[in-house]
Amino acid sequence: MGAAANNFAQVLSTVTILSCMFLKVPQIMSMRAKKSAEGIIIQALIMEVVGFSIMTLYNYTNRYAIMTYLEYPIILLQVYVMFYHVLMYENLLAKPVVPLCALAYVSLVSGFMLNILPKDLLSYMMPLCPPLSGFAKISYMYGIIKAENADAVSLTTWVISISTNLSRIFTVYVDSADWKLMANFFISSMLSVAVLITALYYKRQTTVCDDPRHQRRKAARSRVHTD
Repeated sequence: MGAAANNFAQVLSTVTILSCMFLKVPQIMSMRAKKSAEGIIIQALIMEVVGFSIMTLYNYTNRYAIMTYLEYPIILLQVYVMFYHVLMYENLLAKPVVPLCALAYVSLVSGFMLNILPKDLLSYMMPLCPPLSGFAKISYMYGIIKAENADAVSLTTWVISISTNLSRIFTVYVDSADWKLMANFFISSMLSVAVLITALYYKRQTTVCDDPRHQRRKAARSRVHTD
């Protein structure tokens, strides 16, 4: 690739990383404000933690340029905080399985980072990231549809997610052209679009239902059917 493409990729990487510093913050603030995790599925968060961890470790153990994947550990820290709040609002923090799972997770991550576990395992796990990312986002959509409410879902989070995934397709192509990473970013961006559309739909439905004119029309129809 030419020098211009490399320079542009560096700028794009910096913008992507800066954006990801706030990726989950709007979602966390929304949950804190409402003191509710309605519409957020725990299974989706577990899949995100696993997927982001694999991606971070894969890039780290392969010694790829840190600017091409720095957003992963940044997002991972935010997912930890988000996970904590979901467990808190769902009254699950006191469950014995929580610290046991956390200990097992830390042990595995440390094993890969310290080269105790072979990094080749991560190459076999990398193909799991697209389906993990996909199932996580499908779970988010399921949570919104099941609750018929997207009030606890931050639209800003998903707009940032779409933008950063699309930009990463280009930066990875310039840096390593690793097709596994590029495929993951493409699938992730398309599914983020689907979550955003679902959230927008249900937010609009909630707005319409809260409209006094809508409520008056609904009440009038109810009286007609009763009569």
